[in-house]
Amino acid sequence: MPGTLYLYADRVRIVAGRHEAVHPRKFAPHEGSTLASHRAALVAAVSGKRGKRYLKRQQLLDLGEPALLYLTELVHRRPRQWVGEVDRLHEILQGHGPEVLRRAMEEGLKEEVFSAAHVEGFLQRSLVFQEAMP
Repeated sequence: MPGTLYLYADRVRIVAGRHEAVHPRKFAPHEGSTLASHRAALVAAVSGKRGKRYLKRQQLLDLGEPALLYLTELVHRRPRQWVGEVDRLHEILQGHGPEVLRRAMEEGLKEEVFSAAHVEGFLQRSLVFQEAMP
């Protein structure tokens, strides 16, 4: 389907037929931009629990090297719980976005703590800190 891209300083608007999406503009090479609604639609389109699980994990891995390192440790350290952990991390990705989750994973790597609960705790501390700033 042909489409038109409208480039602005801070965003890209994509119009193709009756479909339209606005993404933040990225300037780093190979840096992608996927809207939460598009990620959710992809997961919804996949059939089966296993397919959904692996797509969610892939969407987390798409966040880059910190996510790969974090998920590798998480899967090895929690071989029986990693499925639930991936689900929770994907919910964080959907609710808070890729940059926030990537920072939380980087913090988890530094502290060598690998769980969705740790990521949620980091987000809570970050939100409290941001609210305390004038």
